[in-house]
Amino acid sequence: MREVKKPTVAERRAEILETTCEVVIERGFAATRIADVAKRLEVSSSLIHYHFDSKEQLLAEAFAHYARKDVAEMEAEIGAAPNAVAQLDRVIHNYVPEGSGDVEWMLWIDGWGEALRNPMMRKISQELDAQSAGLAERVIRYGVDTGEFVCVDPAAAALRLTAVVDGLAVQFAAHDGTLTRDQFIEHVRTLAAWEVGLEPEALRDGNAIVAVAGPPSPATDNALRQLIARYCDAVVRNDADAFAACWAPDSSWVLGKPIVGGDAITAAFRKLMTSYTWLVQTAPNAVFEIDEAAGIGTGRVLIHEAYLSKKDGRGNLVGVYHDRYQRVGAGWVFAERRIEVITRG
Repeated sequence: MREVKKPTVAERRAEILETTCEVVIERGFAATRIADVAKRLEVSSSLIHYHFDSKEQLLAEAFAHYARKDVAEMEAEIGAAPNAVAQLDRVIHNYVPEGSGDVEWMLWIDGWGEALRNPMMRKISQELDAQSAGLAERVIRYGVDTGEFVCVDPAAAALRLTAVVDGLAVQFAAHDGTLTRDQFIEHVRTLAAWEVGLEPEALRDGNAIVAVAGPPSPATDNALRQLIARYCDAVVRNDADAFAACWAPDSSWVLGKPIVGGDAITAAFRKLMTSYTWLVQTAPNAVFEIDEAAGIGTGRVLIHEAYLSKKDGRGNLVGVYHDRYQRVGAGWVFAERRIEVITRG
């Protein structure tokens, strides 16, 4: 006869934890006894006690076992999304319960209640809640890095987002008819979009990022306008370091003959500004065409300059900068600026 292989300690513990989860789903944490788990496994209660010192430890580790599998599956699905917008969309759909009978959420909600009485459960519950918020935070930070999102504090945004999901989930699970799942998702989507500088519509199906040049996302639009504002401010303050920070290393500045390279551009700026007592530049209008996936784009920026030239006195200039941009890390810089003078006087 074939010898039956005896399970290892790790295998036996995993089997006990899986079975405990099944019993808890049926009975709840408070009503689950070690004897119930032993009966389901058709083993003695002493075997359970051999692997777990107490009922409190068994319940806490069973909760952790189930929840960690849930988090790992969620991370894999979110990680497969093509961009940060799609990742955030998947976070929302994974976090929101499927319905009032969602088994995973039943465990989470029941686990929070048990954590009030069981110190072991409290510790694990806090750890798992932190992991959940941490996953949302990583997605938001990734979006900030790629330029898809604008968010000054991803950790705080993730905490607010998961807190709203948790609170609504209790209402959704405990009170039939309070809201539908679609309404639940819409509430969370609205908050998530607000937190990362998007419109709620942008998070539907993760379609905010386009593969070809088009209007920028709200986050990119804001970043480019900040770049232009920093450029104008550097000119007004005659700040060569701030001016240099606006350019890519291999960029070009075309005022007539092209000036190529960040160092050459900065040197040309320093020399040019010595000819002015003061110079004020503003950019009242700008339009952009951006390829978000490639991290490049173009723009037309109307500028107005008022200045006091050391040689010619007061003057004005109206022109258009024809720009090329590129994304570097979490921000955008100029790859090229070419001036078209409309009028000078």
